Amino acid sequence: MKKNLRVLLVGLLAVVGLVIFAGCGSNDGGTSGSSTADRAEADIDWQFISPADMKKVVEDEDAESYHVVDIQPEADFAKGHLPNSIELAAYPVDTKELEDIVTDSADQMSDDENPIYVMCPGGGAGAKRTISVLIDAGIDESRLYIIEDGAKGWPYKDDADLWVQS
Repeated sequence: MKKNLRVLLVGLLAVVGLVIFAGCGSNDGGTSGSSTADRAEADIDWQFISPADMKKVVEDEDAESYHVVDIQPEADFAKGHLPNSIELAAYPVDTKELEDIVTDSADQMSDDENPIYVMCPGGGAGAKRTISVLIDAGIDESRLYIIEDGAKGWPYKDDADLWVQS
């Protein structure tokens, strides 16, 4: 009986030790694969703009009246992007280094109240993480939009006025 009690106590101490050790690990805001929440899951009222509505913005609005933040990798950006895009090459915005790229770009958009449209490869988690970072950098959430379906789903790639290829 004493032996079983000893084994149980040693096992319990081992589990408690593992829990304490795991709890003392690095907490970097979820940016390097830690178990903390993903920025894409943040409690934000995500705003989306359809490709058709974004087409109207590009065609009808003065380029100075809005911002397009494109986080596609460099090679993908070279294959195509919206006119006047701010190239960040921060996709998937899931490390501190990639978040810093987005944060560093916030200054060029903080001096006005213009809408900011985020283009990522698929219009999903990368764009959401970008918006979360921009909000943390002081950009008003109401200005931030995700371009639905991202670059992969952009239906106007044959129009040179709507899709720039480097």
